[in-house]
Amino acid sequence: MRSSSGAFSISANAQKVDVDNRIALRYYYRIADNLLRQADIYREEKNIIDLYIMLMRFSSLISETIPCHRDFQVSLKRERLSFKKKLLNALTELETLKPTVQSLIEELNRKRMKKVAKSDQVHQIFSNGSSLEWPAVKKQIQTNYEIRQVQRPVGRDVISQGSWGQVDKFSHSPSMEGQIRVLSLSVPRPKEETLSRHSILGPNGLRGQWQPPSTNRGVQYPSNLALTPVEIPSLIQPAEDGVVAVKDSGDSESERSTLESVLSLNDGRWSLPAEEPCTTTTSDTIEAPIQIDIIRQPSPPPVLADVQDLIPIDSSQVTDSRSGPAKCLQDELAHSESPLQVHISTKMMDSFMRMAKSNTDRNLETCGVLAGSLKNRKFFVTALIIPKQESTSDSCQTTNEEEIFEVQDKQSLFPLGWIHTHPSQSCFMSSIDVHTHYSYQIMLPEAIAIVMAPTDSSRKHGIFRLTTPGGMSVIRQCPQRGFHHHDEPAGGGPIYDSCSDVYMNPSLKFDVMDLR
Repeated sequence: MRSSSGAFSISANAQKVDVDNRIALRYYYRIADNLLRQADIYREEKNIIDLYIMLMRFSSLISETIPCHRDFQVSLKRERLSFKKKLLNALTELETLKPTVQSLIEELNRKRMKKVAKSDQVHQIFSNGSSLEWPAVKKQIQTNYEIRQVQRPVGRDVISQGSWGQVDKFSHSPSMEGQIRVLSLSVPRPKEETLSRHSILGPNGLRGQWQPPSTNRGVQYPSNLALTPVEIPSLIQPAEDGVVAVKDSGDSESERSTLESVLSLNDGRWSLPAEEPCTTTTSDTIEAPIQIDIIRQPSPPPVLADVQDLIPIDSSQVTDSRSGPAKCLQDELAHSESPLQVHISTKMMDSFMRMAKSNTDRNLETCGVLAGSLKNRKFFVTALIIPKQESTSDSCQTTNEEEIFEVQDKQSLFPLGWIHTHPSQSCFMSSIDVHTHYSYQIMLPEAIAIVMAPTDSSRKHGIFRLTTPGGMSVIRQCPQRGFHHHDEPAGGGPIYDSCSDVYMNPSLKFDVMDLR
């Protein structure tokens, strides 16, 4: 993750996690254990920067998040002392790694600045009108265009380049003027190179020698050509920039935490986000569904690609580690963004649907837990766990979570999300689903939710994740249970979104464990 300036930022990748008292304290301790396990893997792979980030996340969780939980004071003293010892070890390693990480980040940011500077130079060259093709014609075009802008309205600027050089010659022809009016479109002026390549008169206009079209190039035009002005949404609507949440630390902060002063890579100037008040609930039971006609469930934006559009990858892209892992991983960090990639088998969904068939035939939902491993900064779903569960036609809930944790711990698996069916509904995430997935995404930001909808004719399955910070904030602050309506995030956008960092891997193997 990068800062608002675009430079790689440790603080942006290790932000404080706000406590949610609805999540049991034992889940937060499991999150801490998972962070240490990720740190162990990065240490073995000599991935120093990610190792540093995981240790910072762990330290922040233990020293700043967990102590705010309402059950912290009544938790086992032995457990608190154990994690306090782990925290001290993490702080010691962080202090040792700090100079090396600082040097690596400075090097990465220097490389980035060089690339940005080079890109700016190229952009400046083209914006100044430099061209390798027909320089004299291009210069003439610019001059005539400037004159034309003064003499004619804006709506008449778009004509072919071959005719551009003959503006003065045809400027007094009424018939030509009428044709230009008809053919003109209210769109921005295209690039000079585009005009020259598509002009029927060739790159030199009427003064150049005609050349036949090239056979090795093809241009595809719309089948229906409307000569009336067309409003193009992408041109008339402003682009929506991503919102960067910045919280002012305020002058009222009279002291900083020990973690902040010890671990900061910017000499103590990094301030942590302000803590938000905790929200509690008094009931964990699932309410009876209310009438559909007064409930609006969130659905993914129509412009998002289906899961089928995800690009399959071959095994060489997954397991190839012949190049030096430390060097490659450090180079990847210059282009990396959170969350990490998640790879799943192309056969896993079919296997799950076969196991869920008896419930699906009775219009009952079925759910499963996804777990897997971490290697070379990629998560791989290697286990499909079918837990004991209670199901209805529109909900599914596990009944023995400790059994799931035991399986994951014995095989050192990371919790990577869940999968469930919609036997008679469309492919979307209901209000119950987004609350369920919230607990998975608290455990691991990369966790995914797979929805299987066999009766949906337009989309049989989808892979989703709550948006960050918008969707996660909405669900964290929502005290309701059962089916209910959610308002959109404060900054706009959807509560959940289709995942673009999930890859279908035909060579990935996985185990199925049915605990029912």
